[in-house]
Amino acid sequence: MSMDISQKQERYTIQTIDKALDLLELLAEHGSLNLLELTDLLDQPKSSTYRIVLTLEQRAFISRSDDNGKYCLGYKQLMLTRGLLERNTLRASAMQEMKKLSERYGDTINLGVLVDGEVLYVDIIESTQPLRMTDTVGSKSPFHATAMGKAMTAYLPEDHVRELIARHGLPAKTKHTLISPESLFAELNQVRQQGFSLDDQEIVEGARCLAAPIFNMYGTIEGAVSLSGAMHRFAPDVVPEMAESVKTAAFQISRKLGYPYAPTVMDDK
Repeated sequence: MSMDISQKQERYTIQTIDKALDLLELLAEHGSLNLLELTDLLDQPKSSTYRIVLTLEQRAFISRSDDNGKYCLGYKQLMLTRGLLERNTLRASAMQEMKKLSERYGDTINLGVLVDGEVLYVDIIESTQPLRMTDTVGSKSPFHATAMGKAMTAYLPEDHVRELIARHGLPAKTKHTLISPESLFAELNQVRQQGFSLDDQEIVEGARCLAAPIFNMYGTIEGAVSLSGAMHRFAPDVVPEMAESVKTAAFQISRKLGYPYAPTVMDDK
């Protein structure tokens, strides 16, 4: 009798490596943790955690602060991330269009992808304005409360979106966040109709963001590009013109990825 796929995966998983990767993910999430905190979160003996920590520290994947004795991600993570970003086709295709948006508006330009139901920022051109957004490359944001998240989610199958809602919920980040499935689906439909999404103070009070979806050569969602800043710079009378600029940038990036036409509404699937 053949084994179930999950049983096979469990059988061939090396537990020590699995725990080491869990440890790296914990440090990425929390920033810094001491040995006792890591041991508790990993739910394993302190001696086992220490051996993993020692190995990762020797390989520069993590480092220990002399001030408080806590561990954080080491410089080796930066080297790996740098190599990944340099080889990222989406990032390379988007750079020219992101620079054009930055030069035209002076506000923050973001490039993101959807990973495990969250928006992962893969590139950012920071604003030249006094008031600016504070996201960083590698940071994550909720799919339902961000313009890029809604721009990408709008082009996913409905059952996939419902799975994301079931897994992550729709927590309120501000009083403007969409927190019901009905309101979210209504907005996603509007995104498909107009070709762009708007984050109107839904994740940060006083900030607005416009985003448009990026598609690959197969017609599936690849990522999103956005323009964000203080809400007074995104007044209702200028939003339509800014939205068209963001849509044009997304279209040009999509074309560089092999997408043959401008996406407006989701194809029937």
